[in-house]
Amino acid sequence: MRVIKKLGVVISGPEGGIEWYVVGQKLNGFVVSKINNVSSEYEDHVHSEYLVKEENGSLIVSIENCPVIVEWMEIPES
Repeated sequence: MRVIKKLGVVISGPEGGIEWYVVGQKLNGFVVSKINNVSSEYEDHVHSEYLVKEENGSLIVSIENCPVIVEWMEIPES
């Protein structure tokens, strides 16, 4: 099974760069435990959305319609 290991949000402009969200990273007092891709594809457009969640499933941050870099990892199914 493929899961998201890292998600980089590309920030443009003079202060641009990449803001990374990584499974296991501490963020605003919470530990990132899962990053879900909940994007939707329509006939005329794509709505891109990623949810960064903590251990109990609570939402830490939602990233919508931003250019991103996704790093995946394979974990064996049991």
